Amino acid sequence: MKVLVTGAAGFLGGHLVDMLLERGDDVRAMVRPVEDATRLKSLAGVEVVHGDLTGAQSLKSAVKDMQRVYNVAARTGPWGLEKDYNAVNVWGVADLITAAMDAGVQRIVHTSSITVYGHHLHGIVTEDHPFHAEDNPYSRTKIASEKLITDMVKERGAPVVIVRPAWIYGPRDTASFGRFVSLVDNGKGFIIGSGKNVVPVVYVRDMAQGLIKAGDAGNSAVGRAYTLADDRRVTQSEYLNMIADFLEVPHIARHYPYAAMFSAGRVAELLWQALGRRKSSPPPVSTYGITLLGGNQEFSIDRARRELGYEPQYDYIRGLSEGVKWYLDQKKGTSGQQATPEVAGAKK
Repeated sequence: MKVLVTGAAGFLGGHLVDMLLERGDDVRAMVRPVEDATRLKSLAGVEVVHGDLTGAQSLKSAVKDMQRVYNVAARTGPWGLEKDYNAVNVWGVADLITAAMDAGVQRIVHTSSITVYGHHLHGIVTEDHPFHAEDNPYSRTKIASEKLITDMVKERGAPVVIVRPAWIYGPRDTASFGRFVSLVDNGKGFIIGSGKNVVPVVYVRDMAQGLIKAGDAGNSAVGRAYTLADDRRVTQSEYLNMIADFLEVPHIARHYPYAAMFSAGRVAELLWQALGRRKSSPPPVSTYGITLLGGNQEFSIDRARRELGYEPQYDYIRGLSEGVKWYLDQKKGTSGQQATPEVAGAKK
């Protein structure tokens, strides 16, 4: 199978490339010119091409002769200019699908996010839950791209399957997981609220497995959306303190009230907006990060299990064991120099 992976230099994209190679696919990895493609170039069976979802011509070249496209590329995080998110997450996705259809691609798997459901959830959420946009451009443009895809499926027969990842974690994630592990390792970890809330996690190889299964599914999956998570529930305290156990450091004793943290995030966001800092780094705390870590979010994966054959292989203990091992290996290789995270930097 000849497949294209966009966002291949990223965390999820890189693991997806690995798993596609493991099953014998010929992989074309699309990376932006500014990204480091050294690891990808070292892999046998990978063709690295430069491109961007905002570059229509590069997309035409990238999809040529491909049978399947996995779109993992996206503008992520909760902070930035709306137009920049729209350019990638909405119009860039439309251009990719159009180019792929023109090239005769048989199946396109689009990576969305659980952010389309909103963050203040009650009960176990299924794919039938209505869209709810949070007050950030990432949430709004992820919803907009799904609506656009639905229209393209109905009006043009676009062969697209949508997957909605939970909070992805695991080795090689420097943007989120590695930073949280660093906080715990350095005694700076904290728990928001009681810590009894369920956090919506999924191990990166399980997520990549779900993408592959969405690509392999029959035509009945076209136009459908699938939530991909681990439905073996884990609380915030269990998750963070298991990291502490694998690091062999004390459990986290510091707790901050959820309501106070959420209010602080909102004040910080409003202040940054008032100061015209949409182009700058995000505020030190955000409502996006607070709700992701401190809110209760439970998802059903029954549809993915039933229609795709999706089944998570890594529970949080096994997944965290692999992730912390990677972190410790990295720490040895960099003499212990690790970036200190902010909650606002957490990404799904």
